[in-house]
Amino acid sequence: MTYTIVADPDVEATFRKMKTKDVARFGQIVKKLQEIGENPEIGKPLRRPMQGRWRIHIGHHVLIYKFEKKKGLITLVKYAHHDEAY
Repeated sequence: MTYTIVADPDVEATFRKMKTKDVARFGQIVKKLQEIGENPEIGKPLRRPMQGRWRIHIGHHVLIYKFEKKKGLITLVKYAHHDEAY
């Protein structure tokens, strides 16, 4: 099953900027998003207080997302440097 991916406005703005400024990292993100879209459970589930969300590392950055199996929807919640993500 392929999931539909929707981004939080802040995440979307970050990716839009990155697409022009850091093409290599943006390529890594696109690859990870394809992997997540096919199998969202490849990430690591987070514990309280962020329970219900998952994370995946992309270099030194972390992409936090949540997914709903029944709706087939993945929501990108946050993309930040590892030190600032939590």
